Amino acid sequence: MEKTFKNYLLSKDYSNSTVSHYQMYIAEFLNWLDDDNTQAEEAGIKEVTGFLNYLKRKGQSNKTRGIRLNVIKHFFDWQLQCEKRNDNPAKHLQIRGTKTRPLYPIFTQKELEILYYDYEIATTDDPRQNRNWWLKYELSRKRNKAALSLLVHQGITTAEADKLTPKDVKLREGIVYIAGSRKSNERELELKPHQIIELMEYNQQTRQQLIELSGKETQQLFVSIGKNEQSNNNWKRLSQTLKQQNGKFINFKQVRASVITHWLKTYNLRKVQYMAGHRYVSSTENYLINQVDDLQNDIDKFHPLI
Repeated sequence: MEKTFKNYLLSKDYSNSTVSHYQMYIAEFLNWLDDDNTQAEEAGIKEVTGFLNYLKRKGQSNKTRGIRLNVIKHFFDWQLQCEKRNDNPAKHLQIRGTKTRPLYPIFTQKELEILYYDYEIATTDDPRQNRNWWLKYELSRKRNKAALSLLVHQGITTAEADKLTPKDVKLREGIVYIAGSRKSNERELELKPHQIIELMEYNQQTRQQLIELSGKETQQLFVSIGKNEQSNNNWKRLSQTLKQQNGKFINFKQVRASVITHWLKTYNLRKVQYMAGHRYVSSTENYLINQVDDLQNDIDKFHPLI
């Protein structure tokens, strides 16, 4: 395929309409550079901030300028691919008031482990075991803990956990297969030794009991006791319990953000992209802001907000 900016955008799965708009946006940037007697390959932070300030003087909103900045970032990435330049000067630039991704308080590795280990399952000497609701409670807790282990150790989403089947958990190989979706790539992630035992017990015993109790015929790994296969209520109840365990807990996206942030301290960016299932490396880069405490200070100093 010809290495054009249009083909680059199409490779990112943008619609034809979006590609057409992005081409117009970059054309305006290039025309501005021409008026400034600057070649596109030589444009740096000074030129990008100058163009964005030019748009501001024209009365464009922060949201609109944020879109234009995103297009410029794509343009520089395309130039990098074509070996027309060796950097992306707009990479860390942001427009004030346009950042929508929440930055969660990050759990330490130890806190993640405690979140999992402190989630208690029923014991045989529990005085409540004669209650008529006890079996549902006991099985649900065992299911939740098995699912929680995958969120804490493999950083999968609740939606991905809901789609897992017994065949996806390859215990002999010690891996779990996560299917791809419209927003994520498929991947295989290594299981920890204790997870293999836990998931084996769950699949062979607890899951079968849940199926019998619910009367369902389902391929889901984590079976809901309710009539349908949706498990939103399961995650909601588990979330409430975890908030009681740890006041720092907000939601499961926070758990995933913590896992990915710790991966970035150990593995290179491309490996973390694969492990997280991100379609684009830019999605993985969003978590770098959580990795280093003083990163924002560096960005403010060398790549200021506009």
